[in-house]
Amino acid sequence: MFAALALAACSDPVDQTTTEIGACDGMITVESNTSGNHVPMGSTIDFTNNPPTSGPHYPIWAAWDREYTQLPRGNYVHNAEHGGIVLLYRCDDGCPDVVEQLRGTARRMASDSKCASPVTKRVIITSDPLLPDGVQVAAVAWNHAYTASCYDPYIDTFARENYRKAPEDLCDNGANMGGTPIDP
Repeated sequence: MFAALALAACSDPVDQTTTEIGACDGMITVESNTSGNHVPMGSTIDFTNNPPTSGPHYPIWAAWDREYTQLPRGNYVHNAEHGGIVLLYRCDDGCPDVVEQLRGTARRMASDSKCASPVTKRVIITSDPLLPDGVQVAAVAWNHAYTASCYDPYIDTFARENYRKAPEDLCDNGANMGGTPIDP
């Protein structure tokens, strides 16, 4: 199913296309005509999509190859701008099995030959309690989102097809914002 929607965010029109894919009510959303302007840390940001895939974001991105309890959206959008994959989950009552499946997705991603230690892959995992109702798992790349009601191995395909496709293809490690390493 394809649907084209014209949305207004701030004063910039955003074109959005959605496609159903895979199991678990999987949906791919692709946005265009979005900017990547930096806004002050802690600013309120009105994103045009949920989860956000681009647009205004904070000037600091999180360190790669890590799992975080809950990163601010303004930070993880900056990770996407650098060509990375952001793996998200929303589990109001906890879901260690889903988090372990997302770790598996991160582990299966190919090592990035452009990156140097300590970065091996531009991937992060974080919870996002603001994901829409019914969305338990999501993945974000610049201008692209995958959402689903449960874990579907299709997320690996999404990560592979959208990795390093962003306006800033950078491996520089981000800021230490806590979290724990995604073990190999």
